[in-house]
Amino acid sequence: MNDITPINKRSLADHLAEEIRAFIVRNDFKRGDRLPSTAELAKLFGVGLPTLREAIKKLETIGSIVIKHGSGIFVGRYFNTLFLPNPITTAQPLSKKKLLELIDARMAMEGMIVTLAIDKLTQEQFKIMKELLDDAKEHLDNFDECGLDYFILHNEIRKSANNMIIFEIVRVITNLYTDEQVVLINKHMSCQDDYHLHLDLYNALRDGNKQKAIELMETRLKRIRDIIIDYFPDEK
Repeated sequence: MNDITPINKRSLADHLAEEIRAFIVRNDFKRGDRLPSTAELAKLFGVGLPTLREAIKKLETIGSIVIKHGSGIFVGRYFNTLFLPNPITTAQPLSKKKLLELIDARMAMEGMIVTLAIDKLTQEQFKIMKELLDDAKEHLDNFDECGLDYFILHNEIRKSANNMIIFEIVRVITNLYTDEQVVLINKHMSCQDDYHLHLDLYNALRDGNKQKAIELMETRLKRIRDIIIDYFPDEK
């Protein structure tokens, strides 16, 4: 008796979704860039609108593109990524437990990233990091501006770890509930203290002091953890 389930053939919409992704790469579209209209894409790929809409829906589901009704189709946040956040999970109400688990996951990985990266950071990257810190110093009254500088700074460290799997995992973890975390940190963390912590981190990395750099990473994440605990005092 043959109890093996036949493998379904790939649909035209599946193939078209891959073709659209290849089109985005070939034309060097970046996140947030506006793509041609559905009518233009259907004509370009020689398919009917129903098939195109199905392919677009597949890409929208995984975050490769974003549809803004009345504005058009745009390249999404998760266009080039190995791992994707579960859209069902991230749509659930924010909870203390969920945020703490995200911070704990980052604490477990950031030390490993420092260990892998500290001997590989280049002079060019240190120059970039210093410029980011100088910019942050000029905007200590604007957490959004500082936060973006620190985000790019941390990405320079993660890239130097030269491990795409770790980079992608931490990127996804960091991006989960980003807006909610930014609001909490903005209200409850001193921009001045956060700047000096990142400056000390930069100096530790320049000096090749791995233990100090790891401690500073952990210190910042523990501060964020304490903010979350204080913000949800009655929730387990």
